[in-house]
Amino acid sequence: MSLITRVATACFTACPGVLFFGLVMISGMSREYYWISILAGVSVLLGSALLFGFFVPPAFHPKWFWIMAAGFAAMLMALLSIAVLNATPLCVGQDNGDGNNSFGMCMGYVMLYAIFYGIPYILLLAVSAIIGNWAIKLFKQPSVRK
Repeated sequence: MSLITRVATACFTACPGVLFFGLVMISGMSREYYWISILAGVSVLLGSALLFGFFVPPAFHPKWFWIMAAGFAAMLMALLSIAVLNATPLCVGQDNGDGNNSFGMCMGYVMLYAIFYGIPYILLLAVSAIIGNWAIKLFKQPSVRK
């Protein structure tokens, strides 16, 4: 597989991650205790989407499936990193206004992140995969010489 195809796949895999990373950066949640774990999660999402988008493609035949598989794996890595961070004192024991967070509440937050951010991420990833499939096919078209 050519380097340009791998780079294009990595870029299309990372597009939804870039959007989520930008939203977290401009949201201004820096005063809240959970901002560190969310920032780490979207950083892992963006980094692993780039890595998986670059290395996963040869394993699958349809190009759109490459992008979807790599993006889904990146989302799972991000959720795992948030779960690990939420099991630490970054979340457990923090005062949330109604009392202190328990371990169950912090893991519940991870499930809520998976539902409320995972669904839009997968939808954006599907759009990116369709556009990426079209673009990669366009790049691989042989040029016609006269």
